[in-house]
Amino acid sequence: MPIIPTYQRQVRYEAPSVITAAPAPTRLPQAYENDLQEFGTFSRNTLNFLSRLDQGPFQRQKSASPSAAGTGSQAAQTQPLSDAAPSSGPQADKDVSLRADLLQSVRDTAAQKGTVQTQDLDAFAAEHFTSEQADTPAVRDYLLLRRTAQQEARSVQQQQQRQLAAQEENLVRQVGSAAPSARALDAYLTGQLPAYEKRLKDNGAPPQTVQKLAAALQADTAASCVRRALAAGQDGLAQEVFEKYAPQFSSSQRQECAQKILFSAADNRARQLWERAALEKDASLQTREKWAHQQLDGEKNDTFASAVRQAVSALRAGEQARQAGQQAQVYRDILACGGAEEAQGVLNRQRVLEGGQLALARRAVQEAFAQPKGFSQAGKFNQLYFSSDEKAAARAYEKGQISARDYCVLESARCARQSGRDDRQTQLLCRGIERWGQQKGLPEKDVQDITYAVLSSAAGTNEPLTAWKQVKALFDL
Repeated sequence: MPIIPTYQRQVRYEAPSVITAAPAPTRLPQAYENDLQEFGTFSRNTLNFLSRLDQGPFQRQKSASPSAAGTGSQAAQTQPLSDAAPSSGPQADKDVSLRADLLQSVRDTAAQKGTVQTQDLDAFAAEHFTSEQADTPAVRDYLLLRRTAQQEARSVQQQQQRQLAAQEENLVRQVGSAAPSARALDAYLTGQLPAYEKRLKDNGAPPQTVQKLAAALQADTAASCVRRALAAGQDGLAQEVFEKYAPQFSSSQRQECAQKILFSAADNRARQLWERAALEKDASLQTREKWAHQQLDGEKNDTFASAVRQAVSALRAGEQARQAGQQAQVYRDILACGGAEEAQGVLNRQRVLEGGQLALARRAVQEAFAQPKGFSQAGKFNQLYFSSDEKAAARAYEKGQISARDYCVLESARCARQSGRDDRQTQLLCRGIERWGQQKGLPEKDVQDITYAVLSSAAGTNEPLTAWKQVKALFDL
């Protein structure tokens, strides 16, 4: 990156053996170079540039002959300084017009290309300027615009270099994260990081900054490799990379990777224990969970043991929800059957109802088709529909408060809710029916009967809103 020197006014100071009464003008020109002198130096360089333009293909005819120029020079020498005044007349007007043309050219170039480069300004100068115009307002406009174009070009180039460096950084990180081993990752980084460091140096980064950025990229690539390995189930690779690059990790990277490795190992251990529990304990899900927890009693790492127990409990909950969904489907299949023999076949094929639950379902199948018009208490049915008590519907069925068919309806709704199905819309619909009944001035018994009709008729279709529309249409007749 080129360095543009700047000049600052120096402050005079007094020192021993210096005569302060000496005339200041004899020392002032050597003390500092002011802004006018700086611009004059720049102008002399431009004068040389314009002189070269006069020798090129764009040389223009001079507006005045050498003799006229000499005469003008002699006249200027004989003109008293006190009578000097800013030039005005045709030449000054022509200069203003030239400056306007220069600015318009800049605007047109910017509109076409999106930016103005130094060669665009040089092309204008080669066509319109001569060496005699080195110290005119038009040339000073050109000089300022050219310097601005140079600075903008440098800024654009620096931005492009920063973008390329960021792109190279992303490439190293993405490709390096796919390394199949810690050794392969080390070989890859050893070959790639020097090129990245060279680009940073070429962009003007200090050596210390280059070293820090390269170290950060190395650590970030290794951490990305750990994350990718864990996501792919390659815990061994993740542990290998972590052990090799942990000293280069930042504290947050080290903590993150260590925690993720521990949790991944805990999940794997939990799955192993859960699968073994199914072989060791052919019993309920709660019993399997308890057995798996007991296998961790001797674990020294409390954090690891706690994470494994949490994962085992999550596996139990997931298995329980899956079984509940299968049980709900069994009850729905029974309700869709056309006869007792078909419904009995559903019970014989399924594997999720067992023990007392299977026995009660068999009884409900026999009675549902033997007494298809079984009686249910509407209020009791509505109360049990949103209940989470596993034995509440069974007790109500055994007491004769609900029919065999409605027992299957309630069990289907409870199991579906236990599997994770959301029935908030059905709850809101029941509240809407209650409010509708109040607006109509209906007695409580009628509201309960309507709610029961909606919930029980929607058991097979799982569309309570459609059932409500049908019941409401019948009521409004």
